[in-house]
Amino acid sequence: MARPSRWTDVVEAAGEEFRSRGYDSATLEDIAARVGILKGSIYNYVQSKEELLLAVVERPAEVLLADLEQLRNDDQQSATVRLQALFRIQVRVFSDHYPAAFVYLRNIGRTDLSDKFGKFTEMDARYMSILEDLIADGVARGEFNPPVGPRIAALSLVGILNWMQHWFTPQGDDANRRLADDLFAMALGGLTSGGSLARILAGTHDAKPSPSVSGRDQTTTRSAR
Repeated sequence: MARPSRWTDVVEAAGEEFRSRGYDSATLEDIAARVGILKGSIYNYVQSKEELLLAVVERPAEVLLADLEQLRNDDQQSATVRLQALFRIQVRVFSDHYPAAFVYLRNIGRTDLSDKFGKFTEMDARYMSILEDLIADGVARGEFNPPVGPRIAALSLVGILNWMQHWFTPQGDDANRRLADDLFAMALGGLTSGGSLARILAGTHDAKPSPSVSGRDQTTTRSAR
């Protein structure tokens, strides 16, 4: 009688091991121990640790990009609504594919892996293209007024989302959605009013100190606050 496949368990255990110890420090023996099988048994499923890494990161990357492609094609919704949806999708994928999605973030861009991982570089470029296009569309519609171009704005939003790998743990659908909306609110503030604030700040940089306030008077004023 054939034994039931433990493939799902193996992939989940690999994700947990790569997340906690890092890909380079993780071993097939430790992954097998998490599953509760002998090290030799793991070779019934994969031939190398790199093959396991591919299995771990493939699914969250594909799910995220597929959902974002739908956003790109939805021109009936405002750019603001679509960007909020992007934040919700990202947090949902982080939660549904925890910790595999963070293993992906940590290892994307590595140059010491086989050509099989080249597709993730292409997928990452498509992700950035979707986000840049969304921001550019928001600017064209008059919804966004960022202080920088779409590329830098997109990279800034990616920084907010990707940094979640250092602190996020799934809290349930409702809490995750609230978190996504809170992060989106912070990002939206910069996108909608950042340009105006940048011009105000530029004006303060150019302004000269008031001649009626001496250095000593400034020190006294700051100390009194």
